[in-house]
Amino acid sequence: MQNDESKPDLADLFLRASRVIRGLWRESLIPMGITPHQSRVLSLLGHAEAEGLRNSQLAERLHIAARSTTEVVDQLEAKQLVVRTPDPADRRATLIALSPSGRSQLGKMSQLRRDSMAGYFEKLSAPDRDELARLLEILDRENPRSPRHGCK
Repeated sequence: MQNDESKPDLADLFLRASRVIRGLWRESLIPMGITPHQSRVLSLLGHAEAEGLRNSQLAERLHIAARSTTEVVDQLEAKQLVVRTPDPADRRATLIALSPSGRSQLGKMSQLRRDSMAGYFEKLSAPDRDELARLLEILDRENPRSPRHGCK
């Protein structure tokens, strides 16, 4: 029988698993010339309205400072994966959207993510993967991420 001190620390196990998953994802992106931050921006833009998002909206969704978002968007624009256009609702603002090649790259990234993560999760049976997904969905739903202060 395990006492409280001999039970595995759930937070520690979760953080270790998360580090491994992030490392696998980072390494799988190297051949594409994309960083994890860039992939996150592409993913957010892929789920946005066709006209795109303002830099401030990206920063808010990424929970980072707007100046950090600008740097990532500059990198993606240099790779011709995103385009900036004037915001018709506010001529002082610009919208950031996926370019056609960015949309294509996003599709490749989605498949790459599934492929790279399959090996990690295949150690679990199908019912165990379903149960893990169910439990993580509960944690995600019941513990919403609060916005960081000072990131606008």
